[in-house]
Amino acid sequence: MKARWVAAAGVAVAVIVVAVAVGVVTTLGAGPEEQSPAPASSGADAGTTSTELPVPDDSYWDPTRMASAQPAPMPTD
Repeated sequence: MKARWVAAAGVAVAVIVVAVAVGVVTTLGAGPEEQSPAPASSGADAGTTSTELPVPDDSYWDPTRMASAQPAPMPTD
């Protein structure tokens, strides 16, 4: 008799877990193919990010700039 209750409780827990998983998936939505496209951007800053480093500019840190460089001041409250 106890084994039947344990089995019934296991099935009930499994049903609840599946119901929660289905609820989460439907709340979050499906894959990217079903999501609406991003709105078109207007202006210079499109809000995009790059995964590539900018091309180094050796003329920026010339010897004069390096000699006069100062650390940033510490913030104060």
